[in-house]
Order: sequence, then C-alpha cells, then structure tokens
Amino acid sequence: MQNAVSKGQTEGQGQRKLSPMIAGVGAAVIAAGITIAVMTSGTSTSPTTSDQAAVKDTRQCQLIQRRLLVATDHGSGTVRFRASGWLSPPFNLTKEPQVVVFPLLRPDTDPVPETVMIEGNATDLVITSEVVVNSHTVVDVAGNYQYNVIWAPRKGC
Repeated sequence: MQNAVSKGQTEGQGQRKLSPMIAGVGAAVIAAGITIAVMTSGTSTSPTTSDQAAVKDTRQCQLIQRRLLVATDHGSGTVRFRASGWLSPPFNLTKEPQVVVFPLLRPDTDPVPETVMIEGNATDLVITSEVVVNSHTVVDVAGNYQYNVIWAPRKGC
C-alpha cells in the first residue's frame, strides 16, 4: 500500500512538472498563430513612400521666421524691437548673441523691406543676421532707433 501511495505521489508530481511546460508550449503556439495572422492580413500601419515624401517636402521647404542676432562687444543696455505691430520682450545686451524672432515669416519670392524700431537705451548694439553675409551694424540707441532691413526670400529646404 505504501508503494501505491509513493507511486501516486510521484506520478502526481510528474504531472505537475509537465503542466507548466505544456502551458508554455501552448502559449508559444498561440503567439505564433497571432503573428502569422497579423502578417498575412494585408493591413499596414506604416506610411507609404509617397506619404513619407509629402511629409518630408512640407517639413523641409517651409518659409522660415524673420530673425536677427543682437549683442554688444563693449557696451551695455536693454532694448526692445517693434515691427509689424509686434513688440518684443526686453533684451539685456551681453557679449553672447541673442536671437530676436519676429512673428512674420520671410518672404517666399521677392525681398521685403521692413522698418524695425529699436526702443531702449544701449551702447554699441551689434545687429547681425544668421543668414545674411556681411550683415553687421553697430549703433547706439537713446530712446528710439530706426533700423531698415530687407528680408530676403528664404525657405528651410
């Protein structure tokens, strides 16, 4: 009788060890089946080549913002920029160039002249551009200064 009980316990333990293995194999078979079904279903969530090209073209060839760089080499001061009904926050001048981003975009085809009023008090205000070669102006501002700029057509592509 004791042999029968021992044998029953051994068989029961063997069955318990086998069950997790069978469950694992079953899960793998189910996962493989789902993977095959998804791969052969014909639906795709990735964009087509033409969709990718359209996104690339619109992203790369957009007009860019009107921007100037301002700094000072030897002076100091605080200035604001006014153009097209917009007034910038104050810029405390340092030797490190700061970017003034105007709300309007650069023109598409023809150059556009614009008068930018610089308001505040500053000595040796350096005005340059990131994209215009040989664009370097140094002025003193005592109240208001009229800065005339011609925005050349520029696209980001």
